Amino acid sequence: MSARQAGPRSYLFVPGDSAAKMAKAVAGTADALILDLEDSVAVSRKAEALATTIEFLAACEPSADRRALWVRVNASEPSAALSELAALPLARVAGIVHPKLAEHAQLERMGAWLDALEARDGLHGQPIGIVGIITETASAVVGECGASLARGHARLRGYSWGMEDLSAVLGRPPIAGTTGAQATLAQAMQRHCLLMAAAAGVEAIDSISADFRDLDALTDQCDYARELGYTSKMAIHPAQLATIHAALAPSPAALDWAHRVQALVDENPDAASFALDGRMVDQPHFTVARQILDRER
Repeated sequence: MSARQAGPRSYLFVPGDSAAKMAKAVAGTADALILDLEDSVAVSRKAEALATTIEFLAACEPSADRRALWVRVNASEPSAALSELAALPLARVAGIVHPKLAEHAQLERMGAWLDALEARDGLHGQPIGIVGIITETASAVVGECGASLARGHARLRGYSWGMEDLSAVLGRPPIAGTTGAQATLAQAMQRHCLLMAAAAGVEAIDSISADFRDLDALTDQCDYARELGYTSKMAIHPAQLATIHAALAPSPAALDWAHRVQALVDENPDAASFALDGRMVDQPHFTVARQILDRER
């Protein structure tokens, strides 16, 4: 299991075939960008997207750029993914997004590729990370293959979830209907991702909100995700970022609770538990309080 680290609050997808959108995004407010070579690029433009992304990354300073730059590769086609990784200027890349991640063997393969490419390029700093999207196939959610993802990986930084590819597997449109079936399925995948990320010791990253114009709905989704335990979210439009950053911040009630727990710990360093607001708080609560205060800082 990898050690859990605080990651970006927001990951903004940017089509890898649009130099203009990448330039605009890198000057924006997203904590991290995902330069996308996969689903946001038409098949006929894959080669152009790779060339455009390489040119963009090559123009970025390895350590001076203020955005964490990730690349989503075509991992469902291993030969294509390896060719993309081998061509990228990896000194400029914080991490790789692995779509359709369904089993630990895929993590091991991606990790081995990155080991070799970092050695090739003489990279000795922070290892390139991996974020996996783990609900895009049925086998990623059920059975032995999916369960193996709980083991994590030294390069793993987070797990996220999505509905569009899974809906295609199930033969259903990924839109809300009249019975609440879409919401039921989405909640199941969201909770699965949350627990798998916790088991692997990495960040749980909430999925995109496809309707980027409805910021009220986005606020509600972020509130729900935050209460579940999510600390970051993927976005598809810059207009979503301010809402994500505000809504995923610890709530005033959570901050007040965390400050009071930490004050009790500081005042009584040898105590194993306390009573607070008529409830017992002990070691797990101390850990959560520290995590909340870290996010506040």
